Amino acid sequence: MPAAIDVLLPLPIGPLTYLPPLQGDPPGPGRRVVVPWQAGVRIGVVSDVRTVDAGRGVELRHALHALEGQVWLDHAALATVTSLARHSGVPAGLVLATLNPPGLQQELDHEVRLAPGGKDLLAALDHPPPREAEGGAWFAAALVPGKALEELRRQGLIDERARPRALTRRVLVPVRPPDDELEGARRLAQRTALERLFELDEAESAAALAVDADVSPSAVRSLVAKGYAAYAERPQEEPAPPLPHPAPEALPAIKVEQVPPEGDGAVVGARRRARLAALLPRLRADLAAGRSVLVLAPEAAMADAAASDLATALPVSLLSGEATDRQRVRLWRELERGRPQVLVGTYLALLAPLENLGRVVVLDFASSAYKLQAGSRTLVSKAATLRARLAAVPLTLLDVVAGPDLVVQVAAAARRHLPLPRLRLHVADLAGGGNWPVHPDLTRTLKQVVERERQALILAPRRGYSGALGCPECGWQAPCPNCDLTLRYHRAEGVLRCHQCGHAERPPDTCPACGGTNVGPLRGAGTEWVAAQVRRSLDGFPVYRYDRDHRDDVTALLAGAPGVVVGTLALLSLPPLPELSLIGITHFDAHLMAADFRAEEEVLRTVLRLAELTGGRQPLVLVQTFSPEHELLRALGAPDPAAALELLLAGQLARRKRFGYPPYAGLAKLQFSARDRGSALAAAQHALDALLTGGALQGEVLGPASAPVERVRGQYHFQLLLRGTDEVRLEALLALVPGRYPGARLGVDVDPRDVGALLD
Repeated sequence: MPAAIDVLLPLPIGPLTYLPPLQGDPPGPGRRVVVPWQAGVRIGVVSDVRTVDAGRGVELRHALHALEGQVWLDHAALATVTSLARHSGVPAGLVLATLNPPGLQQELDHEVRLAPGGKDLLAALDHPPPREAEGGAWFAAALVPGKALEELRRQGLIDERARPRALTRRVLVPVRPPDDELEGARRLAQRTALERLFELDEAESAAALAVDADVSPSAVRSLVAKGYAAYAERPQEEPAPPLPHPAPEALPAIKVEQVPPEGDGAVVGARRRARLAALLPRLRADLAAGRSVLVLAPEAAMADAAASDLATALPVSLLSGEATDRQRVRLWRELERGRPQVLVGTYLALLAPLENLGRVVVLDFASSAYKLQAGSRTLVSKAATLRARLAAVPLTLLDVVAGPDLVVQVAAAARRHLPLPRLRLHVADLAGGGNWPVHPDLTRTLKQVVERERQALILAPRRGYSGALGCPECGWQAPCPNCDLTLRYHRAEGVLRCHQCGHAERPPDTCPACGGTNVGPLRGAGTEWVAAQVRRSLDGFPVYRYDRDHRDDVTALLAGAPGVVVGTLALLSLPPLPELSLIGITHFDAHLMAADFRAEEEVLRTVLRLAELTGGRQPLVLVQTFSPEHELLRALGAPDPAAALELLLAGQLARRKRFGYPPYAGLAKLQFSARDRGSALAAAQHALDALLTGGALQGEVLGPASAPVERVRGQYHFQLLLRGTDEVRLEALLALVPGRYPGARLGVDVDPRDVGALLD
């Protein structure tokens, strides 16, 4: 029976089966191959080699050829892709495309050659053979129309080849040496330029050669016109991948007992650099034993900072979205053949072929930024644990605080607890204070920041000026015509805008409902409103805005200049500020009201991560809230906050276990969307019926219910939540969900980080 290869393409499909290339041995799993795809060719990765029966073999096409001898994805990486696909209920090709290893989207030079009879077939299809095909020569495949190419393939009347397009640069090169035509005083400049070009061998351009030879550009242009010089494509060396710049200060020393264990473990507490310092001795031991380490970060800024810190003591490479695909391809090749090292990166590094991988490290383990919002919607932190398990290497988790997922995954004996970031907490009761949205306590404290020439961060719950514009007399609020949302007011632009669909309109002068003239911003202050009020209070003190709409240049603050930054959660991407002494949270309750069971955990992490942005001071954290007695605030303000937070964590774990939420169950969200409400609801009901008929238990399916915002961008959305006791059960439930719904679209999100968020 013939051998066949299964090939994964970075497309939303499963593996496709091809016959091996006609030349050479069948490429093994993990190798890159070029295969025919539709009217062209694509690069894929071999996921399996197997035999097929003779009849099936006759139907299959041959892969064109394998690219180099390197295994592009090792066994554990391939197993990670297929396991994630199975768990997420999506094709493996979609997972591959989402994790986006380099070298699969390279441009190819695709050429073909007609076999005997090929010309006759093209003529029969009313496509005369191109002149380039004469004499059995190779020519560009683009000269053959797509349907004709497919027919030539089907009948075996064409040969194909494709190679990654080489990186080239266009330069000016000499063609022939000076001769009698360039003699004489009038041709001296041309002769001088040509002689200089022969010395250089090439010039970037005619203008560059003119400058170098000290002649006029017209003299060089004359050389090109006369055929003495010409432009040519020459190979260009691929750029080296960017290396991290070592941080100006080495990581601090750490006690030996705070080092994570050799096997699975975790480091929690303290600040980011202290956690890395605790990790450093373990990484040194791994490298000394000849083992490489993969360090994953949720965002590029954190990956850059971690790589810079670790580069002060270890050989480190960095892989994030800042690198081009060619740079990532070069690094991919070097990793497979290089010495033991530490690779720091975002999710793009998850499948990297590190030689002798010895450990996987996940920074900021519970960060919601690990949840990818498109493609397979992979939860990268969970994928990293899977990668470590399949590679049979230890896993080490780092985070500012031990959350429910971390404590269930890592045994207490393997967790190293560092002191929490020190902070002083002051709670301002919004029910008893005026001057909305900045409490008088925050105003007074900000004035102390001004007097001492320090720095402050103020967290607002939203961007824009206010969450809504309306009439206080009748209660009207400006609605979005496409969504069940009010329009956000942006005073600086003088516009009402929907943050979901992008609809924008001018604010009305009078209330459309009652005709009142008192239309204005309502109590839903955003960064614009807070910043404007702070500026009025501080009388000329520098105040910056930092959100998705507007990011002021804060370079002066990084150098120690005094000032206040008002922003959204985008503040967490800032580097530490050397003179930060105050952190203000204007509406603590808005963060707690998120439609997710993780809201309390996320708020705690936000407060502690903001405290990490200090340059060494013990900041005052001033929280404005309508719930001054909330248990989270009591825990943060306790004499022993670590012990109080342990009790809070125990309560969170008990509630999640009681109600069947992660980490004690697997969770998946099914979203049904349609232009009319009835179709969306009917699709959700159809899925529920299929699940119950297929054996799903009543407690394993929640819904259907409308999404927290039912209508967005003119589409209605209904949801079902699936809860499986473990991954195997959740996969079984997902297998029962029908794939098609008349008039509606299904979106699936396994391991959702926000059960109320819209799936685009």
